[in-house]
Formats: sequence, structure tokens, C-alpha cells
Amino acid sequence: MGLVIFLGIMLIGLVVTTQIQAVAPPAAVGTPEVVKKCCIAGDYKGTYRDIPSTTCPKPESASYKMHIEQEKGCGKKIWGEVVGPDGVINRFTGTVTLRKDGCCNISGWWTKPAAAAPGERTDFKGVLCKKGGKWTGKGSYRNTRGTIICNGDWEMTQI
Repeated sequence: MGLVIFLGIMLIGLVVTTQIQAVAPPAAVGTPEVVKKCCIAGDYKGTYRDIPSTTCPKPESASYKMHIEQEKGCGKKIWGEVVGPDGVINRFTGTVTLRKDGCCNISGWWTKPAAAAPGERTDFKGVLCKKGGKWTGKGSYRNTRGTIICNGDWEMTQI
């Protein structure tokens, strides 16, 4: 008799467990693992705007174009050219890293030597996110030329 009760309880447990498993969704539903990379190489157009300050006597704002190259396999190392509104080309180097939200941190710099005056250095950083199949983003920069220091904001979109 004890064996019949034991087998009956086991059978009921098996039926309940099977029904629960059949109803419960798998743990991975709704949170698929997505492998993302910051494949940002390409051409961009954008605008920049100096923030007026005592160290930035002639704040400017203008448009620019940027061409980004990237190491093989969408690696961290980036380089390229920024073409200002006057056609001057500045060659930059930098890095790009993936953020937890699927966007990418970008940072870089370039220098311009000057014969008679202190050289010029521009550092930039920001965030690029993919929207509508294109990278778009914004950030900040710091341009230093001796005692003249202009900080500002930039925006750009892949073309």
C-alpha cells in the first residue's frame, strides 16, 4: 500500500512539473544576447560651436566634414580627417569603445604646428549612437592655442 501511495505522489509531482514547464517561458525570451561592435568608419557632416568665455575671445560656430577610418574588425583605434569650413584639413587619431547601452564613446585629438606662435591642439570626445541605420552623435571639444582656450560642443551625422 505504501508503494502505491509513493508512486501516486511521484506521478502527481511529475504531471504538475510537466505542466509548469510547459507553461513557463524559457529564461532567455525577451533578452536575446546581441553582439554589437562600434563599426563607425565612414563620412560624417556636423557642426561645432565655441562656448563664449574669457579665454575664448572670438567664439566661432561652423560646419565641418569628418572622415573616420578604423582598424580591422571594427577595432578601438580610429583615425582620419576633419575638414573645416575653410577647407583646412586636420588629421586626427583616437579611440572608440562600446557602451553598455549599445552606443559608442569616441575620443581623439589633433595638433597643428605653428611657426611663429604656439602650436594648436584640439581634443574631442562624445557619444555616437546608431539611428535609422546611420551613426549620429554629439560631444564636446577643447581647442588650445597658447593662452587662447576655446571649449565647445559638436554634433555630427553619418552621410
